[in-house]
Amino acid sequence: MSRTLPHMPRDNKQPRRSALLSFRFLGTALAGSVVMALVSIFSPLPAQVALLGAFVSILGGLFVSYLAQDDQRERQRAEAIERLSVPLSLAPDRDLYEQYLAICRGLTALAGKADPILRQIALLKLASVVAQIEALAGGTAAFTLTESWRAVYEQLLRSKDVREYRSVAWVKTPDYWQDAPGRQSMQVNFEAVRRGMLIERVVIVRDGLWPREQLLPSNDILPWIEDQHNHGLWIALVRESDLARESDLLCDMGIYGDRGVGVQELDDQSRTLRFTLEFSPQAVRIAEDRWRRISLYAVTLRSLLDQLSPGA
Repeated sequence: MSRTLPHMPRDNKQPRRSALLSFRFLGTALAGSVVMALVSIFSPLPAQVALLGAFVSILGGLFVSYLAQDDQRERQRAEAIERLSVPLSLAPDRDLYEQYLAICRGLTALAGKADPILRQIALLKLASVVAQIEALAGGTAAFTLTESWRAVYEQLLRSKDVREYRSVAWVKTPDYWQDAPGRQSMQVNFEAVRRGMLIERVVIVRDGLWPREQLLPSNDILPWIEDQHNHGLWIALVRESDLARESDLLCDMGIYGDRGVGVQELDDQSRTLRFTLEFSPQAVRIAEDRWRRISLYAVTLRSLLDQLSPGA
């Protein structure tokens, strides 16, 4: 009774044959050897030396050419690997990888469009998108003419990684943070204090809202300031004119622990023109230095309230 042998898979990885055993190499070497042998037999010594020199020169040129081609192949291989490294590095991050694939699909579809005007518009918009992505990759996010930055601001204050928040509020008008988004963000401040976060805020007050002859700012903004004090925020005040000689200290910013810095730019009606978030240790160090310099000019709200006469 015959027995069938089990099927053995073939090894597809066949060993490579050495280049020294190839027909091209052996044929060329054999032909060169025959020529040199004939020259050695039938030609005088000067001709033999000349031919030997020619062969050495040819071999040297071929070797240099091979090295140049090898360098070019290495560069092409490195470029191919670099192109592949982008999706490979994104693959572990599912959300970013899906966005990458969506962008690739969109660019592929766009490449099939023949309209040159559409192509030009797309290139302009893509250049703007690339600039934004490069800024984000560098740790900077900017919000222009929108209050949507408050979502990120509130997320940072709710983050367990941020246990200290220091800010500078530059109050130019009584409307500062008095709209609905501003009041909501202030509630997030109060919630953070209740969770144990330390919040220190220096309020820069325009002189028209805090005249020199008054101990405290005017009633247009004083309730807003006292409300923060009553909810456990550490509050200090400084007049805008006291910082006139150091204009770089006139700013509206927040320092979120050691994670990042937010800078707000407002118009004359206290509406957001631009809000920039920068997540870098250097930005945090610069902001902390600025905050300490501003604090040198400030006086705490507690000390001002203690100066009020009883019943005032």
